[in-house]
Amino acid sequence: MTEELDIIWIPEGENKHVFIENTPDGETIPVDLPASTVDRLCKAKYGHTNWVRMGAVTVEELLHNPHVIDYLEGIIYFKNPRMV
Repeated sequence: MTEELDIIWIPEGENKHVFIENTPDGETIPVDLPASTVDRLCKAKYGHTNWVRMGAVTVEELLHNPHVIDYLEGIIYFKNPRMV
């Protein structure tokens, strides 16, 4: 018995995003920078690694936590080392 596979071919350079599905509402978020790189950026800017990708946080969580949004990369850097 043979198993049939569906293979999706994406030409090189056409799709630079990796998709993750860890948002509260189950949506996918396009990701360019790996978490280790974002950790280093956050550590250099604020001295900690408290950040989140846009779409993986609710508006209520943003209201109580001072933050800076990097719209280009889709990352929210929190100014405090932990959530308030």
